[in-house]
Amino acid sequence: MKRGSEWTPIYMLLVIIIAAVLIITLIKPALQYAAAQASENLGEAGTAAKGALFSLFLAVH
Repeated sequence: MKRGSEWTPIYMLLVIIIAAVLIITLIKPALQYAAAQASENLGEAGTAAKGALFSLFLAVH
């Protein structure tokens, strides 16, 4: 058994925790920005959907 090998799982856990914190720190603002953009575009998306449904209705009848 190599000397210090009992520390390997602890070091891996620390690396995983640090990576998770960094990923959350980077992704959370991007998700908040995307949510803000989606809420701003909600009205336009509804209008587009109504137009598409109306066009489909005209094509069927």
